Amino acid sequence: MDTKAFIIATNGRLKWWLHHTLEDLSPEQLHYRTPLIDDRPIAEVGMHAAVILLGNALVAAGKHWPLEDYPLDGWPPRLAQPESAAALIATLDGMLTEVDELIQQMPADALNKEVTFSWGQQQAADALSAGLVHALTHAGGIQGIRALGGFPVPPGY
Repeated sequence: MDTKAFIIATNGRLKWWLHHTLEDLSPEQLHYRTPLIDDRPIAEVGMHAAVILLGNALVAAGKHWPLEDYPLDGWPPRLAQPESAAALIATLDGMLTEVDELIQQMPADALNKEVTFSWGQQQAADALSAGLVHALTHAGGIQGIRALGGFPVPPGY
């Protein structure tokens, strides 16, 4: 499997995890937070995971990461806060589909090039891998927040 295919496949696994950790939550549960794991509510943790990956993909593809639209922390001002788990999942799916599209459009040698972030340079493939690891870590964090809130993930994991 080549690197682009691996990144897209792993992004697919991230989508699956986010679906299964978010889809049965009530609006109140989406706003639940526990500082033991993350100060942000569940919905914002999911959004943060997708934003970081999308931002890394934008930069890896040679595009601008508009931090004013997709900040590192906090809810993106251009996106409405979801009123349901289904709305949140649809928003996250849209962002993660954009990641897939950016990766598919990249020339074969683009993953080996150095890209510049505000915090320094990194090889594009490494930046995408780091974004995926970051996002998957937050998907696991959502499971922990759910557990501490008394609403564990549904069976089937």
